[in-house]
Amino acid sequence: MKSHTDLRTTSLALRALAVAALAHNALATDITYVADTTDDRIYRLRDLNADGDYNDPNEVGIFYDNAFGSVPMTSPNGLVVAADGTVLVCDSNTDLIVALRDLDLDGSALDSGEATVFFNGSAGGNASGVQMVAANALALGPGGVVWVASNNQISGSIIGDDAILRLEDLNADGDADDLGEARVFYAPALGSGGVGDSIPTGVKVGLDGALYYAENGVSGVLAKAIWRLDDVDGNGTIQFPAEAKVFFAIPPQPSNVFLWDVEQGPDGAWYVSDRGNEILWRARDTNGNAQIGAGEFTAWFTGSAPSDLWSVRVGSDGSLYGCEAAEPDRIRRFVDTNADNLIGAGEFSELYDETLASFNISNPRSIALAPDFAPPVNYCTAGTSTNGCAPAIGFSGAPSASATSGFTLSASGVEGQKQGLIFYGASGALALPWGAGSSFLCVKSPTQRLPASNSAGTLNACDGVLASDWLAFVSSTPAALGAPLAAGDVFQAQAWYRDPPASKSTNLSNALEFTVTP
Repeated sequence: MKSHTDLRTTSLALRALAVAALAHNALATDITYVADTTDDRIYRLRDLNADGDYNDPNEVGIFYDNAFGSVPMTSPNGLVVAADGTVLVCDSNTDLIVALRDLDLDGSALDSGEATVFFNGSAGGNASGVQMVAANALALGPGGVVWVASNNQISGSIIGDDAILRLEDLNADGDADDLGEARVFYAPALGSGGVGDSIPTGVKVGLDGALYYAENGVSGVLAKAIWRLDDVDGNGTIQFPAEAKVFFAIPPQPSNVFLWDVEQGPDGAWYVSDRGNEILWRARDTNGNAQIGAGEFTAWFTGSAPSDLWSVRVGSDGSLYGCEAAEPDRIRRFVDTNADNLIGAGEFSELYDETLASFNISNPRSIALAPDFAPPVNYCTAGTSTNGCAPAIGFSGAPSASATSGFTLSASGVEGQKQGLIFYGASGALALPWGAGSSFLCVKSPTQRLPASNSAGTLNACDGVLASDWLAFVSSTPAALGAPLAAGDVFQAQAWYRDPPASKSTNLSNALEFTVTP
């Protein structure tokens, strides 16, 4: 297990990467995943026409639907997107954490093998014997650790009524159900231990390596506040009161305080949604004493009723996204353009509004964000071979920087029984005539060849295929062009094959441009 110092070092490194990402994606509108507890669906929102909202046709799509999916999902709550693009969802009825991965890049996770159980929190569901009932929120930490705010309410449970859980897929088998992969990180065992003593909702790993969570206990045993959990002795659990401290106590408000979510930006600022008072709080520990005091917080945004702000997430451009299940249901984007530490008129916009959008989400309760990387796209024109073949290059899988295989480039319609290969570059597109024939060279140099092969098929027919796993080649070839891969890298690829009667004795397919995803 990593020490607390290691976690803090890793978190600082992640902060530097996040700041760099903000500069790179200054105008991006992230892909937004939305959990709808009414229709039991996960939606995927994407700004296809780059107009700054998700209200246009085809910009809201069903990513997962309990009615058609292979894993039950009857009350999806918290959402996170892992580094490899996997969407994790905690379900407060089934007591499962479901992993959703769009393997074929068709915009959904409804195909075979795209939905799996990451953690089974039901009684006897995992080898660690950890129960998870009514989980509210998820967070990701360094090394792929998953944190859960679980509103357990297990009568007579040995771990208390509520808990913060720590999950980690140690054997890389795609789940955290094996022995030692799940444990209770913090379980307040105070007062009577009854329902209401502790109600964890949001959870977040801070840039300082500590864990923060929103506590909404109603019995008065625990302060309703954002708490800071710091495993000082490194034993893997939190001891109260030495390692659990109030970080940000909301001052008295007209209505009952209900802290649903907590988020931290790359600049260190904290954002807390208070659904009870329609307030989005912003706080920053300017004096470094691990506590928010007077002068270190502000009511950053106050919504007009009904607002009902649930989840808040920092986008890749530094703005804040807020999810409201109200009238109307909407997703808002907040940007403090004049840096006065308040959101005023003109400093928020409607990314999604059910009264404007072409698709109505019933109850947008939780959101998670992922940078929007363009899907693979074809360009250029294939040459026509001696036997009238015009090969088309395509793909299967996803070009993920965190994977070592699974993204295959393939050219179909190649002349049968011909030697050929696929080559790629990273310097941009081109359209240069290939000799005196009909082909064009569509990839700028320098280029890298993938292994050559025979197209198979039938001689003089157009049923040949050239295929190669691009990810497997790059990951196993340290000196390959573009290695090591990073999310956001853009490549172009094209197929080449022998055609002796043609100009230059060869011909080329059309081309494919693709962007590496996380």
